[in-house]
Amino acid sequence: MATSSLLPMNPWLWSHALGETFAAGFDPLGVGIAQRDERLAQLLGAALSGSPFYRQRYPRRGDAPRLDRFAPVSKAELMHHFDDWATDREIQRAGVEPFIHDAQRIGDPYLGRYLVWTSSGTTGEPGIFVQDALSLAAFDALDTLRLQHLAAPAQPWPMWGQRQRFAFVAATGGHFAGVVSFERLRRIAASTPPPLLWLAPQLQTFSVLQPLSALADELRAFAPTVLVTYPSCADALAQAQAEGRLDLSLSQVWVGGEQLSAEQRDRIRSAFGCTLRNNYGASEFYAMACECAEGTLHLNHDWVILEAVDRQMRPVPPGEASHSVLLTNLANRVQPLIRYRLGDSVRFLAERCACGSAFPAIEVQGRADHTLHLHDARGREVPLLPLALSTVIEEEAGVTRFQLLCLSPTRLELRFEAEVAETKAAFQRVQAVLAAYLATHGLPDVKIEHGSEPPLRHPRSGKLERVRLAEGARPAGG
Repeated sequence: MATSSLLPMNPWLWSHALGETFAAGFDPLGVGIAQRDERLAQLLGAALSGSPFYRQRYPRRGDAPRLDRFAPVSKAELMHHFDDWATDREIQRAGVEPFIHDAQRIGDPYLGRYLVWTSSGTTGEPGIFVQDALSLAAFDALDTLRLQHLAAPAQPWPMWGQRQRFAFVAATGGHFAGVVSFERLRRIAASTPPPLLWLAPQLQTFSVLQPLSALADELRAFAPTVLVTYPSCADALAQAQAEGRLDLSLSQVWVGGEQLSAEQRDRIRSAFGCTLRNNYGASEFYAMACECAEGTLHLNHDWVILEAVDRQMRPVPPGEASHSVLLTNLANRVQPLIRYRLGDSVRFLAERCACGSAFPAIEVQGRADHTLHLHDARGREVPLLPLALSTVIEEEAGVTRFQLLCLSPTRLELRFEAEVAETKAAFQRVQAVLAAYLATHGLPDVKIEHGSEPPLRHPRSGKLERVRLAEGARPAGG
């Protein structure tokens, strides 16, 4: 990867965001709400003054802008109007596209002052998100002060000063949010002055797309003290650890990007014998909620607003699972996200968490895919991670609106949404790349069938799970 001479952080903004986030932690319903309201006013003002897209959509002029007067917006709509979206008018798709298609520029500053990352398109529409210095400072502050857990004082900077070795296992090869963020942290650590270099952590990224046996070999060689990955991957590695095929000595496991089940939590903790940290985030906002010591997710509502809504975009009361959520990112003023339809099903808990935190407690539903357990020619189980399968199909076959169903340990069915044109050609592309991927995992005989039915939707959230078990299917280990 290319190394930039620009330090990818603003020290003044970083210290200011850290101080405000620390203060909000003492009085979430007082200081935090005051900070939220001030940031919201600044965000709405910046959007209406600098973004042609939001100026055109806002129905009223001359009065103080209000959040509820902004109509909800989708990712597809923002991508369609990309050149009118940003408040910095230099940000144009013609310039961003070549940048994000160059894998050598992962972690480099775009236009000398921004980071850019892309979503994986898990809801069918990939996104391009530009992060300004304030966004990065806010994400750093939230990770520093709340990732450890909300119920106890955090260490000044959990990565530094403990000689930690961080292994980040994720989909690599693209400008994905986690990969870009981790590369930025790696560069910050590498830029530490020589007298203090011994304090800096070591950070290394590993591909989740490779066979688990190869990943285990690489992790053993690196010997991390902290594992950062998706719940499904951590669960698969925990099984390898329990079976004596991994032998890692970890102080912490950090997971995010997927829903963490109670069963996964128990298996990961049991296998590695260490603390497990869970968080809820997305490409649109990297750290929406952090987990407390009670295992409850608490919304960082001083930096992000989540509105739980039903199918008609009407608010739902606490205790009721939403059909979707509307996200307003209070940190990013260069590419505003105001009442953005995220698609997750979230339930705000009516009761206060036992940890004592006043930050709103939430449950996230409908984000979990199933790790598939297929059989090779000798009947042995081979686990495959859903994110790895989705990434192969999306990145190598260029198909985003699909669903891969596991019918049995030796049969997969690929379904397409109605919007996909020329499904026969799309199926042939996916079949070719997926067959090659399965062969690398010792599964050349698994059948891939072209399904005629539409994809199955989550029964509660209506969200499309792109990799899942077929109804009634119970592959071994699943």
